[in-house]
Amino acid sequence: MPGEHILRLARTDRNGEYLLVRVVPAGGKPLDLKLVASENEHIYPVKIKEANVKTLQASNYSGDLDEWKTVLRYALLQEPQSSPLPTALQGLELVAALNEKTFTITLRKNIGGVHQRLGTIRLDQNDEEGIDMFDMASTAVATADELREKLSTLQASVGSQQEQVAKLNQQLDDLVKAKKDHEEELLKKFAALLNAKKLKIRDQQRLLVGAKIDPKMADAALKSPHGTKAGGSRKGKRKANGAEAVSAESEDDATTEDDEINEDERRIEQETPQQSEDDATEDDDDGNSFNAVPASSSRSGRKTGEASAQKAKGGKVQPDADAFVVPPRRELPFTRKDANVAAKPPPKPAPPVVDDDETDDDEL
Repeated sequence: MPGEHILRLARTDRNGEYLLVRVVPAGGKPLDLKLVASENEHIYPVKIKEANVKTLQASNYSGDLDEWKTVLRYALLQEPQSSPLPTALQGLELVAALNEKTFTITLRKNIGGVHQRLGTIRLDQNDEEGIDMFDMASTAVATADELREKLSTLQASVGSQQEQVAKLNQQLDDLVKAKKDHEEELLKKFAALLNAKKLKIRDQQRLLVGAKIDPKMADAALKSPHGTKAGGSRKGKRKANGAEAVSAESEDDATTEDDEINEDERRIEQETPQQSEDDATEDDDDGNSFNAVPASSSRSGRKTGEASAQKAKGGKVQPDADAFVVPPRRELPFTRKDANVAAKPPPKPAPPVVDDDETDDDEL
């Protein structure tokens, strides 16, 4: 429970004058109080009971009882409140006015110069009530000392916080300055890099302008077949290349066989002696009796055809010993003619038939 304290209230009936009120606890409840007031001539005592505080309200007061008790504790007992103040306590004032032998203490709210009366406390004159001015002065001084100590503590706390704020502001200024310096350095580096790139681009442009280009070389580069696209699919190319290779191999085999046959004929003619007229006559007489081709010539032609077929199939031809046997010394002319006819190379083999699947791929 708060102890006694002194209130100084401004008088509305006389400017510059005050009413001193001593507030003393007088019961077990916070609002059980005894008020003793004086204007330095007379004494005005009164007692307040918490149970009867509702009678002190003004007729136009709109708050409830708890709010009214809070207003009285804040005004008479100077009970501290949390910040910010509730709406009911904002702009609260205590003033006094003397009307004959009665002092009226008015509780009101000052809202922008407009005063709203909340309640009143009446103190009647009673000079028989004793008052000790020394006690009142002592109470006032003790209250002042207490307030001064609180003020010193608060000032020290505020000073410490101000120092911290100053340090934080200094750190913030240093950070802002460092950030600004860093940004300026980055801008300088970026400008230097940009200038270097521009200089390099200008050098390249000068080199390109000063370079001499041969028109013939440029035309040759444009006409170069490196950039042309290959036509057809790779699979079709492989098939075409395979068919051409088989055809070329068949032609080479046929040419080789013709050369071998011609060489055999020349060797036979060299080894066969010239026939005499008697031999020729005898041959003419006996011509009708030889109507068949010798077996050796037929066999040679058959073997030559088989060799050609085997080469067309891709196999190796085995050499035939009978093909190189020297014919008899006496050989009739028509026999040689028949041998030449039999030794003609077989027709060129047809290229291998392409499967239907490969034909379809070539068409695609």
